[in-house]
Amino acid sequence: MSQQVTFSDYLLCLEFYKKLDEKKFSALLEKVKPVAARNPVDLALLMDWLNKNGLGPEVLKWMDKLPAELTTNPPPAIAIADAFAEAKNWSRLKRWTRSGAWGDSEYLRLAYQAHASKQGRQTSSDAEFSGLWDSAERAAAEKAEREINLARLASKWNFAAEAERLWLRVSKHAPMRREALDALYRIYRANSDLPNLYRIAQRLHESSPNEPAAAANYARLALLVDQNPAEGHRLAKETYERAPDEINAAMTYAFSLYGLGRTAEGIEIIKKLPLEGVHDPHAAVFAAILFLDDNRIADAQEYIAAARSGPIFPEEKKLLEEAIAKANAAAPSASPNPTPSPAPTP
Repeated sequence: MSQQVTFSDYLLCLEFYKKLDEKKFSALLEKVKPVAARNPVDLALLMDWLNKNGLGPEVLKWMDKLPAELTTNPPPAIAIADAFAEAKNWSRLKRWTRSGAWGDSEYLRLAYQAHASKQGRQTSSDAEFSGLWDSAERAAAEKAEREINLARLASKWNFAAEAERLWLRVSKHAPMRREALDALYRIYRANSDLPNLYRIAQRLHESSPNEPAAAANYARLALLVDQNPAEGHRLAKETYERAPDEINAAMTYAFSLYGLGRTAEGIEIIKKLPLEGVHDPHAAVFAAILFLDDNRIADAQEYIAAARSGPIFPEEKKLLEEAIAKANAAAPSASPNPTPSPAPTP
């Protein structure tokens, strides 16, 4: 507990002891608590650390032993609100955030109050939630750091529409653009919204042109949604030449070759890839389509099954079913789809 040791060093020690020695961790935590209580910033740091390490109940027990003037103002008040949210104690979270002056963090008080309202399932909670969340957004407006904090909370709490709206704003700020675009990519992928996913993939590639994964995603989506296919074919080839072992890059180039009437070359690329990678449902769609196009019905069967084993995009499902129907029509005696199974909803 030397004075040369910073509070961040204490948190690092707690991290080590939590992993290595539970008994020593508990003893050290009791020593660090009174040190943290001397300074609201350090107090919030320790409470945040406890929340992130699944020790939110410890925060809620500890807060009752601390003076109210220390806990009811930010930053400790924010960490305590987060502990209530993690504990799903919506009634206490609502009481905790109902009033008070959180200064520059007022937008967070409103956000936690909105969260409590939405989860509380009370009468008119939807209208109350909308009003509170709109107030939180207005309080954060035009301040990039506040907007990104609010966007992170919206994503964490699965507020999809609110998260999308905020991340679109945040993506206009260069220092925060990558995090915002990654978040939007996850939202649109979860919703199988390929047109918007394509646009975000394009922005991700433009912001990081030398990243093979981003380039492959952009090329694949350009081909899938038929947006600028010439660019998709060009980029698929370039990305594969730069990263031939990257599954997405290889499968995208194989699909590109199929689109250019060079199916046999695409199959040779697929044959070089590890089987578990090609069994990813999205990759398996492309593999199945190429083998069906080459009239290799038996080889296509395992990839058809793999494609149907997990969620795929509606556009991918349509391509797969069209390829199966075409193969069935060409060779009914060797049908690739004798017992069709229902595809899972993407």
